[in-house]
Amino acid sequence: MEGSYKEKIIEKYAGGGEVHRAEQTGQYAMEFIYTKRALDAYIAPDKKVIELGCGGGYYLMHYAPRCKEYLGVDLSPVNVEIVEKQIADSGYTNASVQCGDATNLREIADESYDVVLCLGPLYHLKREDRIQCIRECKRICKLGGTIVFAFINKIGAIAKFGHGVGWNHVLTPAVGECVMERGTDDVHTDIFFFTMPEEMIVDTESVGLKRIKMMGVDFLLLEPEIETFTEEQRKIWFQFADMVADSEYATSLSNHALFICQK
Repeated sequence: MEGSYKEKIIEKYAGGGEVHRAEQTGQYAMEFIYTKRALDAYIAPDKKVIELGCGGGYYLMHYAPRCKEYLGVDLSPVNVEIVEKQIADSGYTNASVQCGDATNLREIADESYDVVLCLGPLYHLKREDRIQCIRECKRICKLGGTIVFAFINKIGAIAKFGHGVGWNHVLTPAVGECVMERGTDDVHTDIFFFTMPEEMIVDTESVGLKRIKMMGVDFLLLEPEIETFTEEQRKIWFQFADMVADSEYATSLSNHALFICQK
């Protein structure tokens, strides 16, 4: 990953806000609810897990007690320092964190992890770097192991924010050019990159990974809107959300999505 590109990503997370991202979206944060539901099937007491782009440590703190070993890796020294403190406070002896670049994991040995979670890096990688990251995930994963990639979906981002903040803010030339044509965010054009499920299929197959499952995790609604529902309405909403999350054909409608592979 080129120097200036990496530096902009580090600067983006210098404030340490990632540690609060899950709680800021509230108890109905669909991205976290459905991502954990998907990961539960692969993380077990006998598994060694590595998470690339561990951010503020949300998944590390949730899954460290449930696996043999958990290593968090993040490009941001601020995030690493925050997670180090959480690990120390928790007393987890099987968890650790270190700085690292998901496109060049030279300090990680070949085939050393049963489960490789790439839950943030692809949000910030151009196409060529994304493919290199996928190669690195394959390299450090054990034969027969599981790799989970999270990505931001072009169509789903437009659908969710069009509904959430108003279509007049989304149906603009900048969104058309940046999101739909170039696959970049329309505000942070040089550090947030979007893709499509079809591209993820091509990119993972190109390095020899086998697709297990593809699924969306947060559809259409912003979480504050879910907070306003009655209990009955919320029950019906999550019944709908379960259906679309379980359908690979609905993945494109999700803002964030998961692509689960086997080496």
